[in-house]
Amino acid sequence: MSVFEKYKLKRPAEFTRLVGVNYGTFQIILDKLENEIIRYKQQKPMRQRGLKSSLTIADGLLLTLIYLRQYHTFLQLGEMFSMSESYAQKRYTFISQRLMKALDLPNDKSLTTESLKIVADVTEQELERPLKKQKSYYSGKKSDTR
Repeated sequence: MSVFEKYKLKRPAEFTRLVGVNYGTFQIILDKLENEIIRYKQQKPMRQRGLKSSLTIADGLLLTLIYLRQYHTFLQLGEMFSMSESYAQKRYTFISQRLMKALDLPNDKSLTTESLKIVADVTEQELERPLKKQKSYYSGKKSDTR
C-alpha cells in the first residue's frame, strides 16, 4: 500500500493538518500536475528512457506538500516513502518544478508565500500577544529602531 493510500484513509481534518490542503484541493492539484507531466514528457521524449519511477505522481505530490508543510529532512522523507535520501530530493525537485508550471507560479519562493495560502497552508503562523499579564512580556522600554 502506497503512502498516499494510507493518507487517503485518514479523517478529512487530519489529512488537511498533515498535508496542508484538503483532499478535494489535493485532487485538483494532482490532476493539473499529471497533465503538466504528460505535456513535459511529450516535449522531452528522451525523459521517457530508463526505468520508470516506483513513486506514483500522487506520492510525489504528497512528498512535496509534506516537505513544504513540515520541513522534514529528505532522510526522513526517504524513510517514509521507502527510498533513498538523494532520490527523495530528486523527486521533490522534479515535482516542485512541474507544480510551479501547472499552477502558473513564477518561482519556487511562490510555493510558500501568501499567494499560495489559498491553495496550501504552508506559511508561518503569527503568534498573538497575550491578553492577560502582558507586563511579564513587556518591560516598558521602547526599542531604538534607527
